[in-house]
Amino acid sequence: MGSNSSPSPRPNNQGYFDKFIKLFIALGVGAGIVALLVFSLKKPQQLQQAPSSTQAPQPAPPATSKPAPPTASKPAPPNASKPAPPNASKPAPPTTSKPAPPTASKPAPPQQTQVEVYYITSYAFTLKLEDKKISAKNDVPNKILQSAFEHLLDQPSQESLKSTIPQGTKLYSINSQDNEVYVDLSREFTTGGGSASMDCRLGQVIYTATSLNNEANVWIKVEGKPLTSLGGEGVMVEQPMTRQSFRKNFSCL
Repeated sequence: MGSNSSPSPRPNNQGYFDKFIKLFIALGVGAGIVALLVFSLKKPQQLQQAPSSTQAPQPAPPATSKPAPPTASKPAPPNASKPAPPNASKPAPPTTSKPAPPTASKPAPPQQTQVEVYYITSYAFTLKLEDKKISAKNDVPNKILQSAFEHLLDQPSQESLKSTIPQGTKLYSINSQDNEVYVDLSREFTTGGGSASMDCRLGQVIYTATSLNNEANVWIKVEGKPLTSLGGEGVMVEQPMTRQSFRKNFSCL
């Protein structure tokens, strides 16, 4: 009986185990290949990032060498590049080039001129003309005669000298031209006094008017009108008068 019995069938567990082993080996080989690929890809990057132990590290670029931001290089606004106004470009006034003041070049003041003014003096009961020299601060004939008449119409300061010209008499004008002297007096000149006083006042005017030119002709006006007579006694006056005609026709010498 024992020889006729058939062998028991081989269990299937051994086949499953073999398959599992093969699958595990296949997975392991695939995983190893994948891990190897991943490692080979990551290793060059790590080599680039990590500095070599034998190579000195390069210094970092200084922060100050960085270029300025673009905003600093922007051009100035248009109004900053505008030209200065015209008045700013005008040249300075030539104050330093002004000439010296004209005071340095002024002419010297005119020299004083001696001129004779005639007053009256009494000698042995006779009235006579007497001259007194004064200084006129001018060299123009008209100005000299004007200064002389201003002294004449004032009362003399010297006690021995008198004047027969009435007080208050004014000089309107005096003009010397060529050989002529024109005198214009106020109406007070014809008032008061007798014939002796009239003669002497005429002499004072004629001799003072001809103190710069003894030969000049004298024309006398009163209030702008030619003098024809003088005083209440009607002393007649013929014009023009000279020193020579006065000595001939009048008593006051």
